[in-house]
Amino acid sequence: MDDTRHHPLDQEHLDGNALAGALEQFVSDLTSAECTCAGCGSSAPLAAALLYAKAPGMVLRCPTCTGVLLCLTDQGGRQVLTVDGVRHLVIGKP
Repeated sequence: MDDTRHHPLDQEHLDGNALAGALEQFVSDLTSAECTCAGCGSSAPLAAALLYAKAPGMVLRCPTCTGVLLCLTDQGGRQVLTVDGVRHLVIGKP
């Protein structure tokens, strides 16, 4: 009996460095990106979200349900971006 098991991740793959070119678009202004809230499902540009900046970091909340979309904090000299509340972020190409 052949016990060879094939897993979907067994395909030929590259490392994360191969994504560098596609990620360059994130360096530009993201405020026009269409953001879909993971909590309520509403979509709006990031510029329409509610920013709370008087905290240890910056918290961006959904303008519809006020759920947290993302947090940007400074931790030990590095920036940490948490996007747990974002279902989709659609970025238009320049």
